[in-house]
Amino acid sequence: MPNTSTDNTVNLFIPCEMDMFSPSIPDSIVIVLQRLGYKVVYNPETTCCGRKFFMAGAVDCAKELGNKLLSEYDPQYPIVTPSAACAAFIKTHYRKLFENTAVPAKLKQFTNNVYELCDFIVNVHGVTSLGNKFNQRVFYYESCSAKNYYPVNNAPRTLLKNTLGLDLLENNLEYSCCGANGNFAMENPAVSDKILNDLVGDIYKLGTQYVTSTDIHCLQYIDSMLNANGGGMEVIHIADILLGDDML
Repeated sequence: MPNTSTDNTVNLFIPCEMDMFSPSIPDSIVIVLQRLGYKVVYNPETTCCGRKFFMAGAVDCAKELGNKLLSEYDPQYPIVTPSAACAAFIKTHYRKLFENTAVPAKLKQFTNNVYELCDFIVNVHGVTSLGNKFNQRVFYYESCSAKNYYPVNNAPRTLLKNTLGLDLLENNLEYSCCGANGNFAMENPAVSDKILNDLVGDIYKLGTQYVTSTDIHCLQYIDSMLNANGGGMEVIHIADILLGDDML
């Protein structure tokens, strides 16, 4: 439902992979949220939600990072993150991880107030078009987290379809994973390479210029294949598209 709060403050949580390898994308997110009328609060001490460690079985480390994150943002305000995977992990696992250590009411408020960026814009703020412009042929790769773990439904597609000049490539590809999720790529390199090669090959046949997603780790993995093989496409996080031609 549309946001009706009189205090337009939002917390911004940047996933560690974006912070380390794509530090310009958060600038796009801040500008997009500010254009919507929000005061954006970012804590530079924030590091990681613990998802990667949890998936690797390092539960104690995941708890330590999660506790740190819980202490870094005021949960009375929405916590927006440009990652369906991180948002899903927090919403799904934090209550179980911290059920005996965190104040239940605060924990529930925190997890309920975490949103993936596109979901927040469309389903909380109530806006389906940002007036952004991006004159490119774009394939939206729906990550397995966005599709199954944090079902953002059609919020990303809605914003892409309403982007001026953008040719959103629709198809019947039913890939559920790019092969990068968790430790899969490291433990099953041959299978992961096959999944990624097939995915990139099929996307390329569509005449794609840019591949976008809500999840930076998927884009980084796809980009590694493109850089290795000269695939003729580029990756771009959806936040940069929502900013529009300003980022080009």
